[in-house]
Amino acid sequence: MNIYTSPDRLAPYTISNYVTSPRTMSFQSWLGSPVMEIGDQNDIDYARTFENGDRYTHNDFILNFNDDLLDIIHSAGYNIEQEKQFKNEIAIFIYRLSREKL
Repeated sequence: MNIYTSPDRLAPYTISNYVTSPRTMSFQSWLGSPVMEIGDQNDIDYARTFENGDRYTHNDFILNFNDDLLDIIHSAGYNIEQEKQFKNEIAIFIYRLSREKL
């Protein structure tokens, strides 16, 4: 079974003015994959790492992004009733807009 026939496959977003990238990797695999950056010279890709050498994964990015976003929302006096669902929606949105190295 591949991601195109998987029963838990995510339906594509239909948002105007956004282009989603074709997916070859499942959402769970993508979460565990390292965040890649483009270097300054020769457009060389490299994986981001923590100071201890561990790779900075998409899951780490999502967790940090959500924490920062919730801090902004809460400091503005707002509240998210279903934070887990909100976190999942943000993660799926970023996944669909991210690019894979094919």
